[in-house]
Amino acid sequence: MIHLSRILCPTDYSATSDNAVRYAVEFARKVGAHVRFVHILSAGTPPEKTVDAPELPVVEQEEDDALPEQFSRLLMAEKKKGLNADIRILKGEAPKVIAEQAHSWGADLIIMGSHGRTGLQRLIMGSVAEEVFRSSDIPVLLVKEQAAAKIITE
Repeated sequence: MIHLSRILCPTDYSATSDNAVRYAVEFARKVGAHVRFVHILSAGTPPEKTVDAPELPVVEQEEDDALPEQFSRLLMAEKKKGLNADIRILKGEAPKVIAEQAHSWGADLIIMGSHGRTGLQRLIMGSVAEEVFRSSDIPVLLVKEQAAAKIITE
């Protein structure tokens, strides 16, 4: 029997990440898991910040790096409905930080968005999702940008 108690969900607040966030929220609700959202800042930004979802947004950073109001409202609303969640704002290379956070926190599943880039665009830009998927020994659920969150409930 598979038991999922901790779901890690990286987010960059894009439309693709928004779909992954919806999947993570619904999946966590369905299986009674804790979901940890992770936003990764690039080098040169302020040091690591940790914020619990009920206190969002309490991150003192440059305006561009603050938690978007829409994301904050979503988490606040989900917490009121009983979702067990928190968010970590970390600094570094996204694939490496995601892997480190998944291992140190003991995640059972990673749910993240995939932009679905192909060809030259993928070659030039790379793919954080692909790198995490290939290197992780933790199961990874990739959610495409166009995917609609359809979790079957009974």
